[in-house]
Amino acid sequence: MHIFSRSSIVYLALAATLIASAPVSRAQAGAAPSLDKHARKIHKRLAKYPPGTYVNIVLRDGSESAGALSTVHAASFTITNADNNAPETHNYADVAKVQKGREYIGAGSEAEHHVHWVRWGIAGAAVAGAAVAAFEVR
Repeated sequence: MHIFSRSSIVYLALAATLIASAPVSRAQAGAAPSLDKHARKIHKRLAKYPPGTYVNIVLRDGSESAGALSTVHAASFTITNADNNAPETHNYADVAKVQKGREYIGAGSEAEHHVHWVRWGIAGAAVAGAAVAAFEVR
């Protein structure tokens, strides 16, 4: 009596072939094997953004840059600087932090936290009116 039939031997051979080839295909799928862990993380984050996405970049030397993402390559990426519209190419290894940002129009265009005086004025008038009404009712 046979433990394995012909079809089960074929399936086992096919499974062994797939298992043996899996590490090879996974190694070829990597974006840039020469990049360190942090650089691969930056590359992976930027690869998710479509071209034209506004990004804020902090470089390892402490300088900052902001602009629209142009191209993403294996070892570097290019942005169009928001201040002077010049293309800038940065290596992933030189980037400390990258964030998706809001559209930048120019200096002073950042969002500010305003105290909404109209709301406070209406609320104050309502409280004053309630106090006067309460005083008149007595």
